[in-house]
Formats: sequence, C-alpha cells, structure tokens
Amino acid sequence: MKTRYNFVHHIMNAALPLGAVALALLGAGRCSAQQKPAINRNDVLSVRNGRFYLDGRPFAEISFNKFDLLWQLYDQLKAGKPLEDSNPMVAAQDQALRNLHELGFKSIRVFALPWGPFGPEAYAESDKRKLLYSALDKMVDLCERHDIRLVWSFGAASFTDTRLVEGKWVRGEEHERELVANPNSRGRALLYKYIDETVERYKNRKAVMMWEISNEVTLNADIGDANHVYDGERMPTLKQVANFFTEVTARIKAADPLRLVNSGGSNMREAQWHLYNNQGWKTDTFEDQFNCFNLLYGHSPMDVIDIHSYPNNHPGYFISGPDGKQVVLDNRGYMAIAARIKKPLMIGELGLQATAKSNTKLWEETPNYFESYSDVSAAKPWVERTLNDVVDAGVPLSYWWTYQSDRPDDRTDKQHFDVSRERDPELVASIVAANIRLKAKLLGAAR
Repeated sequence: MKTRYNFVHHIMNAALPLGAVALALLGAGRCSAQQKPAINRNDVLSVRNGRFYLDGRPFAEISFNKFDLLWQLYDQLKAGKPLEDSNPMVAAQDQALRNLHELGFKSIRVFALPWGPFGPEAYAESDKRKLLYSALDKMVDLCERHDIRLVWSFGAASFTDTRLVEGKWVRGEEHERELVANPNSRGRALLYKYIDETVERYKNRKAVMMWEISNEVTLNADIGDANHVYDGERMPTLKQVANFFTEVTARIKAADPLRLVNSGGSNMREAQWHLYNNQGWKTDTFEDQFNCFNLLYGHSPMDVIDIHSYPNNHPGYFISGPDGKQVVLDNRGYMAIAARIKKPLMIGELGLQATAKSNTKLWEETPNYFESYSDVSAAKPWVERTLNDVVDAGVPLSYWWTYQSDRPDDRTDKQHFDVSRERDPELVASIVAANIRLKAKLLGAAR
C-alpha cells in the first residue's frame, strides 16, 4: 500500500471545473423550478420564530445516532454481497430502523461517508464511488420505509491527504489546516464536488431532514504546539474553522436552499478562547465560551448551534466562575448562549461512557458510577440524570450516542457504548420516556 495516495488529483483530472459544475447545478435548478417541487419546506426541518418545525408542526426530539448505518451497508458491497433484504446485515439495519419507528422516534443522525480517511477515497475512486452511492441509496430507502429522517453528516473534515497505513497515521501534503483554511486547496475542491453531487442526488428525498458539515472539527482548533501542530498534523485556528463552516454552508445552500445546515462541531474545549488568543490552557469563563460560539455562529449562514455532550460522571463541563472558582457549564448554559445568538440548540451527540473500575481517580470521585451498560441498576440512574438535564433545560433536539452498533467488537464488548431494544430494554425505555417528556414540555397542545 502506498503511504500517501493523492486521491484528489485522481478524480479532479477527469472532473468538470467547479464553475462548470456550478452552472450545471444552476441550470438544473431553473428546469426544476418550472415543475412542482417534490419536496417543500414542511417536509424538512425548518426554524420559525426560534422553534424547530417538521411536517408543518412544531418539532422536538431526543433520539439516537446510528453512526454505522451507512458503514455496514457499504462494507457489504465492498465484500461483494448485494444489499438485498435477505442479507443479514441489511436485515439488522432494517430491524433497527423498524425498532426506532415503533418506539416513536422520527429522526436519527448518521455518518454518511465511510470511516476516516477511507471516506474521501470512497468518493474519489470511480469504482468505490459507485459502491458509496449504492449504499447511500439503500440507506435512504430503508429510512423512508420506516419514516425515519436523517441528520446527514458529510464528514467534510476528512478530505485531507492523511492515510491510515498498517495501523499508523501517515500525513500527506495537505493537512486539516490546508483543507479548512484554504478554499483553493485540492481537498476543498474534491469536497465541493462531493457535496454538489450528493446534495443534487438526494435533495428531493424526504428522508433527508438536515445537512451536517462534519464531526467535531472545533475540537481540533488551536491545539498542539506554538505552531498549532498536533501529533504531526497542522491544525486550524478557531477563526479558520468559522470561515470553513461559513464557506461550506454556502456551498450546501447553493445546491439546496431548502434545508437547514449545522456544523457537527461539538462543544468547545474548556480553554478554547484562551487557546485561540495564544494564552494557553487557561480555563475560560462563561463569557469566553460565548465568544467562541459567537465567532462560529454569530454571523454565519449556519442555522443551528450544535454541541456534543458527554458529561459522564459530572453535571457538565467545568469553566471559571466570576470569583475564579470552578462552575459548571451545563445544558442551561448552552441554551443561554444559543438564545443570545438567536439560533436553536442541538446536541448532536449525547451520552455517557462506562468506565472500568481500574480508573481509580474516577471511582474515588464517583464511587457509584457504572462500569458497564450491562449493569442496569448502576447505569440507569446516570442515563436518566443525563436525560433529565436535557429535558429540564428544554433542549429541543438531541441524539443519544448510540443505537445498535453492528460492528463485531461492539456486539461482544461488555462495556459497550451503544444500546439497543433487545440488549438494553430498560435503558432504551428511559430514552423513550425522556423523549415523551420533552415533547410534552416543549410542544404540549402543538403536537
């Protein structure tokens, strides 16, 4: 295997110039405008007066990530196995979606590109691109079969030259900084072609509820040494991430002005504003954290403020209070930040990670924490506390990490991070109940 594969050149040599692509898309838009559109604003997630709407009605939900849905389908095609309903892995994904529908959930969040550096390769190489779109077609078909809508994460930040070779990361010419900070980079050109083609292919499918740019790019901002190099990779600044989100959102909206766009960007590191201002790992205040979010979202065409929340054995993330002592930035704090920026809040990943009792520090801090989701009596109070915090704060949209991972390692892991109706019925029931409580609180008679 080559240590670096220039997959961007591979496809761009045969690609139309981006200007021609844009003109073609505009032409397609003019043609479709003469016809009755297949999808209207009621069919997708929208925001009116600060509230989410879906199917023409106010919408709120605590549902699930199903991160491996596309991955499992794609891997079957790679192995030469057709995506027929008789395929056991297809049947497993179908059953998971049926379960979610029967439990009252309307949407899920998915990673709609193969994992890590193999994602761009799956688009760049023509044979693999056929498999990618066949798997995406099947994913959309299965979701529409069970009336499940998708938060569709593009995985944009993976369009770099980084490769995984024999279990080791190998950096090429373009790192994450080049992709994020340079609109004229090769990676950005391939990313835009991928977005144009993918949005055009699926924008008239009702299953697509909202587009998402990437996953947790904000956590890479301003980290590493004085030159922002971390683990051999050049990383972007928070301002460069903000510009990247703005530019990619504009690209998505040019192809599909109907749907909302969110970042998938996660929460901020507790020292993010100080890191951005080259002041080191000094803990932020609440106002510092607001400044970070305002930099990303305050003047951006992105529609939704997105965080990821893994409080584990704590009630939130620790920041510095007015007196310099630790205070907790919790869901109410994030809701306050979103209200100031005047965009709705979404928790794209919500969850708890079991921790083995070998972690002495955590178990000294929280002796009644849980070691495994299999230990329901220990896990359930923490799961319910996390859910109650979301409901109490009135966060309108959250996705638990995660529903039914079908990777073999996850199926046999005692400390599995995923839950399913068959394996964890009590914990899933807790999430179902929280979803019902959230809807009653935020929607009431509007349901």
